[in-house]
Amino acid sequence: MAKRTENERTPIQDRLYERALRVFAGGVSAGGRYNGSLKAPLYLREASGPWLESADGGRYLDFHNASGAAFFGFRHPRLQRAIERGVEDGFFINFETEHHVELAELLCSSIPCAEKVRLSNTGTEATLAAIRLARAFTGRDRILKFEGHFHGMHELIWYNHSRLGEKDPAGRTGEIAPVRDSAGMPGAFDELVVNVEFNDSGAFTAAVDRHGAELAAVIMEPVSFNCGCMPARKEFLDLVRRTCSERGIVLIFDEVLSGFRMSLGGAQQHYGVTPDLCTLAKALGGGFPISAVAGRSEIMDLLNPTGPVVMSGTYTGSLIPVLAAVECLKMMGEPGFYGAVGSQADLLYSGLSELFKRHSVPGHVRGLGARFGLFFGVEDPEADFRFRTIAASFDAQAHRRFTALALERGLYFLDTGYPMAPTHFGFTSAHTSGDLEMALDRLDGVFKALGGG
Repeated sequence: MAKRTENERTPIQDRLYERALRVFAGGVSAGGRYNGSLKAPLYLREASGPWLESADGGRYLDFHNASGAAFFGFRHPRLQRAIERGVEDGFFINFETEHHVELAELLCSSIPCAEKVRLSNTGTEATLAAIRLARAFTGRDRILKFEGHFHGMHELIWYNHSRLGEKDPAGRTGEIAPVRDSAGMPGAFDELVVNVEFNDSGAFTAAVDRHGAELAAVIMEPVSFNCGCMPARKEFLDLVRRTCSERGIVLIFDEVLSGFRMSLGGAQQHYGVTPDLCTLAKALGGGFPISAVAGRSEIMDLLNPTGPVVMSGTYTGSLIPVLAAVECLKMMGEPGFYGAVGSQADLLYSGLSELFKRHSVPGHVRGLGARFGLFFGVEDPEADFRFRTIAASFDAQAHRRFTALALERGLYFLDTGYPMAPTHFGFTSAHTSGDLEMALDRLDGVFKALGGG
């Protein structure tokens, strides 16, 4: 019998997937865990630092990071001690503690817009609540969003993330027809969403001129990592901020992914543009389920029990995720933390850029802080990116081949199967320079194969 390579798929993985197909819808407990390159999820035995060990003994350096949640890698000793304390204290839920107060104090001292905070469990819950708050504060119903941006899996805003709509269907404005991102969404919700291109000042201004009196909020990813890495132009953010202030529209930054990636204050600190509300998750909990809405007191004070906007939940602010989030914020706030993140980013992104050039692979890397996208087929790194600009030239087949070839070499990149734009990848604080140099050495063979060498 031929000896298998280190990360070759074995009958162990296949048998687990066969069992899962009999009991899970689609064979997975969450749709996003299916890896298109494997045609199945990757089943893990354990994880430590930046390394994953599969159920059949394969070993992978991780560039998925639990969709960005595992900012400190896995089994971080300080996070482990924090949750052990929670277990010892009773791992209770649905009660408040001193740790909850400390977490809110840390957020208010770190996030520019955060005068008050309310906890939740997921990014979806946080954006849903932020939109509800904006509607209550303004007395208006419609929401303006940007094409390609993702704000959670709920009917209020799950539009035009993975599908292109018809641009300017009425021939009067730069608006894009809303396209639902899932079956089962009532058509009645379409009328509540105004959708325009990101970084398009003219389209944004025209949409606000047309709908401003009806708009409760503008919601946006200031850095759209859900499109790989599509940063806002600073002048565009300034325009949006100024316009929202003039029109009495609540500006919401969805920082579920961009939060804490490049600085403790997230994208709003990076750009120097402060929203009225923001949503946080992912890196906030370091791998534990917790999220938050933060913002101006006059808006946040509308929340119950003192205000009329209801936001609560049995599992909200469970002790163990709260303790983990406190420790995450303390680690991120330590001197040198973001300097190290920046150094690792420079090493990785410059190395990837060199591989694109060395092997004449069309495309480029774009990253900000600890997350990045590989834009196969998109050759102008200075382009003013918009979602349909990327979709027009993004090479999804090269992207899929890249993830498959990387897996063969012990590097874990998730193939989501979405054809429109790059997946966001990243590294953690546990990735060493040696890890990244080793990864670049292995990726040299990947890019050589992609370039036909």
